[in-house]
Amino acid sequence: MTYSYEAILFDCDGVIVDTESLSSQILKQQLREIGLDLDDHTMHTQFAGFTTAENMQLVEQMLGRSVPNGFLEQYRQAFHSSILSHLEPIQGVRQLLSKIDKPIAMATNANRHEMNLKLELIGLTETFSTRFAVDDVEHGKPAPDLYLKAAAALNVAPEHCIVIEDSVAGIRAGVAAGATVLAYSDVISRDAQLAAGASATFNSMKELEALLALK
Repeated sequence: MTYSYEAILFDCDGVIVDTESLSSQILKQQLREIGLDLDDHTMHTQFAGFTTAENMQLVEQMLGRSVPNGFLEQYRQAFHSSILSHLEPIQGVRQLLSKIDKPIAMATNANRHEMNLKLELIGLTETFSTRFAVDDVEHGKPAPDLYLKAAAALNVAPEHCIVIEDSVAGIRAGVAAGATVLAYSDVISRDAQLAAGASATFNSMKELEALLALK
């Protein structure tokens, strides 16, 4: 099946850049060190795609206490160091982007500095000249604010947009905005993505090209 659309709105982490696994493993290791041992499924479905503030709230609920002083800063420093040395675009994403002839935008729960740094590191800053970070809205994903803002910036109604996501939070945001969501199932389970409201899933950018009817 292919989909009709007038614009495409992309998430960043886990869709354009390969960061979801990096951030998940860093946080998972830090949590283990303070007594919270979580499996990958929990990390991918309850933490991936949500804001850092929401993640810290969930951690403290699970722990039943506050995280140690410096925990968040330690995580940020470790993640920053990791992307500087290991960040790569998702395989096939450059080819995919080169074939799109409709307007595109980025909408991410990352902060603006991180978003800009990631795009600079992989050389896609100009490609995503229209982009929004969590700093630009009152409510991050799973609220629809980011995708509504991105669609408005492209002057396209959300219902005429395709959202490319991977996380449960991001999928819910796209659905809440009224867009059609296609989900990349490389890390997060297809069942969880469909349950969150994705219209279809794909396992590679080649599959996404087919869904978008790109030649």
